[in-house]
Amino acid sequence: MENEKFKNLSELVGKHVKVKESAKSTEKKKEKFFLELIENMCQIEAVNAILETIGIHVEKYDNPYVHSMRMMMEKYFGELKTEIILWWIFDSISPEGGVYPLMDEKGIKYSIKTPLQLYKFLKRYDGK
Repeated sequence: MENEKFKNLSELVGKHVKVKESAKSTEKKKEKFFLELIENMCQIEAVNAILETIGIHVEKYDNPYVHSMRMMMEKYFGELKTEIILWWIFDSISPEGGVYPLMDEKGIKYSIKTPLQLYKFLKRYDGK
């Protein structure tokens, strides 16, 4: 059935027509990937924090995974964005439960509370 749809589509538009994904669609996919990645990493950090409160320390086991994630993130996002992302995941929450502000290169402070806010903040570093 799937091949039949594509066969019919090529009959409809012609065999040599190239379909290109829109920039908006590509951007939405990047955003979705970023949000899922950050949410998963935040869940891992939350579980680790809970385990530490009951005396189970998993850094020995989880550090190789975090290191591997860092390496992949640096390839995909670049070093600067990766540093910001990892700081936000692991170090941005104060002991009181608040969020430490993130300061840009101009000294402007941003209170980033959600992965979507982080994504939008990082957009300023595209192409740098």
